Amino acid sequence: MRVLFVPASAPSHYFPMVPLIWACRTAGHEVCVAAQPWGGSVVPGSGVPMVTIAESFDMTAELARHRPRVPAATPAAPAGPLHAAMIDAQIRFAAEAARDLVALARDWRPGLVVADPLVLAAAPAAAAAGAPLVHHLWGPDMLRAHEYGYPGCGVPLSAWPEALRGLYARHGCEPRVENAVATVDPWLATMGIAETPSRIPIRFVPYNGSGVLPRSVLAPPRGRRVLVTWGSLLAIREGMAAFPVAEVVGALREHGAEVVVAVTGADRRWTRELPPEVTVVENVPLNAIMPSCDAAIHHGGGGTIMTAAYHGVPQLTLTATLDTRTCCERLAATGAGVSLDLLDFTPDALSDAVGEVLTGDRTRKAAAELRTEVLAQPAPADVAARVTALV
Repeated sequence: MRVLFVPASAPSHYFPMVPLIWACRTAGHEVCVAAQPWGGSVVPGSGVPMVTIAESFDMTAELARHRPRVPAATPAAPAGPLHAAMIDAQIRFAAEAARDLVALARDWRPGLVVADPLVLAAAPAAAAAGAPLVHHLWGPDMLRAHEYGYPGCGVPLSAWPEALRGLYARHGCEPRVENAVATVDPWLATMGIAETPSRIPIRFVPYNGSGVLPRSVLAPPRGRRVLVTWGSLLAIREGMAAFPVAEVVGALREHGAEVVVAVTGADRRWTRELPPEVTVVENVPLNAIMPSCDAAIHHGGGGTIMTAAYHGVPQLTLTATLDTRTCCERLAATGAGVSLDLLDFTPDALSDAVGEVLTGDRTRKAAAELRTEVLAQPAPADVAARVTALV
């Protein structure tokens, strides 16, 4: 069978798909990934062929323009303009992506389409191929939460934007309350925020890209080693004020920790003023560093949370956006991590939180329990057999 995978507009949304992609290939299925130009340096590196779509649409620029830092939404005042801007950007992306995706689906004729639920053009592509659509999550099912209300994820058809209805009509695709017949979910149900129809749990297997490892990453720790990292999109969208790396490193030095800062090449400039004893590694997969760490401090992205959870590492998250805040609240509720909101961030609170994740017995025990829960989820090979049986 041919299986078409369609991630959203960032590597962090592709990485969680890779274990299922590998499982489908191992089972003998032919796979292809349709992604924007960012995928050219990411997808082939995972050993998977790729077709480029929506070359001229820059989602990163859209998010940077429309996503100012905002306080947490409430049921009475959800995400307001932020939500409207996100939906508008995703519809405009869908309009461009649909042309390429529908043509690809008609030419290649996949038997199954697996897509990020953010990709609204995936449903017209699946319809063009006469194939079922399966959603693949990257974190908690936030698109069903009151803050979002996302088309194709439980929203009544009457609430769909007219532009999206017109797009689907042009491509002969019927709008549905649920675009997908099932949803593959690597996020743990105990940290969930919404009831996902036809949910298929899958074991999260860390994949954070390929790379050449420096020997320092594999060397035994000199003491309590802490990984510090932030999402590459965070700096673009919010600016580095959204992750106070200098303050974090200072607090870790007070606690006598060995600090490893992991960055992309583009973010290396944010580490120039750090003390010389801090180890900075560039473009090294987090799953290569995490096993040797006693704690991880990060921005609260779903992939980083689950990579640390897989390895049983206590976490401290510093949240600045609605989506990461949602992830981190669910993590903190398990006891396996501590979450600080940058809207009321203080140096004393940071120092106390660092001490808790480094030495707190309760946090370490909860992190070990979270790892056990991750490993108990169905293996990607089992899920591959289940989703391909949907055809």
